[in-house]
Amino acid sequence: MKGGLFFVLAVFFAVEAFGSAVVRLVREPGTVAFSLQKGYGVQKDGKHELTFTSVSTGKILLTVKSFQGSTAPEDKKYFNRLQSISLPADAGKIRVTGRIFYCSFAQKFCSVQRVNEEL
Repeated sequence: MKGGLFFVLAVFFAVEAFGSAVVRLVREPGTVAFSLQKGYGVQKDGKHELTFTSVSTGKILLTVKSFQGSTAPEDKKYFNRLQSISLPADAGKIRVTGRIFYCSFAQKFCSVQRVNEEL
């Protein structure tokens, strides 16, 4: 009975987290930093893609297709911390669109986070 309840709760939380924003983008002067929710890792070989566009001009400032960061101790195929992305200091407001592939270490599921936000 306890095993069944645990399974139901695990599935519920996995479904709740599926597609959720586990990587938060934080605008800093000249950079965009990433804050990764505890217990998750970003796939090193995921087909990530983030496009940074100037809101005022519509010009693409940067496209990122891979990340650098610290390897997660839970699994060497994942990052548990991502390095910041440098942008021109005078970029003004930017729109970030794209996707980031991540996995939950505890719940053993992977998903994709869709990104579409202004910073």
